[in-house]
Amino acid sequence: MNRRFRLGAAMGCLALAAIGLSTGPAKAASWQKEMSRQILRDLNCEIAFMSQVKERTVDGRRVIMAKVHCKDKRSFDALRGSDNEAFQFKACEVPNAEAC
Repeated sequence: MNRRFRLGAAMGCLALAAIGLSTGPAKAASWQKEMSRQILRDLNCEIAFMSQVKERTVDGRRVIMAKVHCKDKRSFDALRGSDNEAFQFKACEVPNAEAC
């Protein structure tokens, strides 16, 4: 292969990767913002970070599951069964356990 072709192919791959990254996180950011607002309002939890995040499509519905870690060291399992539902939170008695 000539050098110009390899450079063009590499640039094309980078462009496709950028498109994929720009669409994926935008959806994630949307539900994460909703979750952050809801858990702050409902449980006075300011999110430090999330772990064990899973997004699944079940019967055409987007299901979100995550473990939410608050800045005050509390943690919750979070579940939303579809985009039209509110998140449900279950307090973790042992904050570092896999499931609450």
